[in-house]
Order: sequence, then structure tokens, then C-alpha cells
Amino acid sequence: MATAAPRDLKIGKIIDKTFGVIEHTAVPVVIFLLAVGAMNMATTYFSLESSVTQQGLLGLAKFVATIVTAYVLLDVMLGKTGLRSRDKADVFLAYCGLSILYTLGVMLGFIALIIPGILIMARWSISQPMVVAQGDGVMKALGQSWELTRGHEFSILLAMLALLVVPMAIIITCSAVFDPADLVGMAVSQFTSAVTSVISLAMGVALYGMIVGRPTEVTTTFN
Repeated sequence: MATAAPRDLKIGKIIDKTFGVIEHTAVPVVIFLLAVGAMNMATTYFSLESSVTQQGLLGLAKFVATIVTAYVLLDVMLGKTGLRSRDKADVFLAYCGLSILYTLGVMLGFIALIIPGILIMARWSISQPMVVAQGDGVMKALGQSWELTRGHEFSILLAMLALLVVPMAIIITCSAVFDPADLVGMAVSQFTSAVTSVISLAMGVALYGMIVGRPTEVTTTFN
């Protein structure tokens, strides 16, 4: 395993490898998009006329379902690209804990100032793949991700921006053009949100493959 990020961690290469991960897992990605998009739309629709308590319960159910589906897709992506090295031990609870810490860390960074939140996103970008691929503990994965991405924040952030700018623009446009209860706008917005999740997961896997590498010599996206 690598102990430092490669010198050729360039923006174009990150983008290319991200699309490579999506291509390698096209069928699971489509299933994820349909399932998560439908789930997001359903929870959004039913929350329109729900009480505060009901909205809270729907939000909690959506959060749990999002973590479960993301974990499954991330595990598949790592397996299909030959990057998973852990034994059969389940790391779902560790993944859940890390996802919560990651979200809280990024949110606090954005609350303090926008720049710290963005930097945290870049420095922790391979923490989730490290837990699922290697079976690392939460704190170990966060620490290693922080160290291995040092000096490459700019490339990671620009690649992230390039990959997500179109989906984010679509979501913002839908919120501005369509009424919140409009089914067309709701469908486009929620399915596009699922696309951003796929891109984020695939980019994490791509970065993990470029920085940490494969456990064995196999023919994969990262040759």
C-alpha cells in the first residue's frame, strides 16, 4: 500500500478515473439511481403536507436508507475495480459512524467558514473507501485520508467542482423554476441528487485507487 499521494494526481486524471469507476459498475449504478431517486422523491412528496414530527421521521428514514444504499454501492464499486482487500468481515457500522462524523465535520467547517468545510471534504475524500476496502477503523481512516491527500487538496477540489457543477446547476434551476409540489421538478431534482451521490462515491473510489492502489495485480480501471 502507498504511504503518500502520487505526484500525478491531476484533475483530468481524477475525472477520467471517476468515470471509469462508473463505467465498471454501470448496472449497480443504474439500480442505485432508480432506487434512491424514487426514495428521495417519495419522501419529499409525502413530507409536503406532513406534520413536523412526520417530516422528522421521514428525514430519519431517508438518512438511514441513504447510508445503506451508499454503503452497498461503494462496496460493489471497490469490488468491481479490484480495490477491496478486507476479509468478509462486515464494516457497515464503522461506515455509518464515519459517515456521520464526516457529515458533521464538513457541516461545522462550512458553518465556521466555507473554506474549512471545502478543505475537510478534500482531505477526508478517501476515508469512506478506506473503511470499506480495508476494514479500517473510523479514526484510522480519517487520519490516513487526511495525511495521504496532503498537498493535493486543490486538484481534488477542482475535479469535484468539474464533476458536480452540472448536477448542482440542475438542482438549483429546478428549485428556482418549479413549485416545490410540482412532480416534474421534484423528479428531476431528486434523481439529479442521486446522480451527485454516485459521482461522489465513484470519485472517492477513484482517488483511493490512485493514492492507495490495488491489493493485488489485477486488470482494473487503475492499470
